[in-house]
Amino acid sequence: MFLKKDEYWLKKCGFQEPPHHDTFSKFIDRIGPDSFERIFDRIVGQIGERTEIGKVVAVDSTLIKAYSRSYKGSEPSDPDAKWGYNPNTEGWIFGYKLHMAVDVELELPLTFTVTPANVYDSIEYPNLLKKLVKNGIKPEIILADAGYDSKKNVLLTLAEDIIPIIALNPRNMKYTETREFDRILPIQRESDLWKQNYRKRTSVERVISRLKEELNLKSVKVKGIGNVKVDVTLPLIAILIVALAAFKTENVHLAKSVNPFRF
Repeated sequence: MFLKKDEYWLKKCGFQEPPHHDTFSKFIDRIGPDSFERIFDRIVGQIGERTEIGKVVAVDSTLIKAYSRSYKGSEPSDPDAKWGYNPNTEGWIFGYKLHMAVDVELELPLTFTVTPANVYDSIEYPNLLKKLVKNGIKPEIILADAGYDSKKNVLLTLAEDIIPIIALNPRNMKYTETREFDRILPIQRESDLWKQNYRKRTSVERVISRLKEELNLKSVKVKGIGNVKVDVTLPLIAILIVALAAFKTENVHLAKSVNPFRF
């Protein structure tokens, strides 16, 4: 629809006539979600060649509404989607969850996973950490809210020689007032340094807001987790491309600006 209305960008993209919608669908099916993720990783790498990335990383997740009906007693039209709950914002949503690790200074996504909405943040955290390290990104500090608090996640992070700054989940203190493993934290919880770093965690929330408000990732119009992953990856790639273009054109101040970015 955009290319039909804008002849300038139609020519810029190398088309004489606007391609049919099915052309894009067939292209996406042929490429597949893994290829799009490799494109994402490659652009992250290109940005990393131009500036330091991943020194301090924040992780978080957000729910994405499925393109599916889901009524009590009926089968959903998207069997991969599940019910998930966010007590702070969305409430109950039938769909998927985007888990993401973000560079707090650049406010850029570094790696991500897509799961059904019922997957807990603390369960998915090891996969995010593994992907970060596998891609050669070794943070000094990782920031996370209470949804990621567990002994396993703290120890996994420390094992990678990364300092975890993870908010305490009160439910994990149900039967005890102290936790022995917390004593080995390089930055003690609730210290001034801990609080100073933890405040930077809001960067990941701003990236999520950018995805949903400026790139319309509030819901998806496809079914199946593979297709949903493509729909999620494309706006993530868009954020990275804007940043890479900003660095290449020496407009670094526009690296975080998706909507108003101009060449």
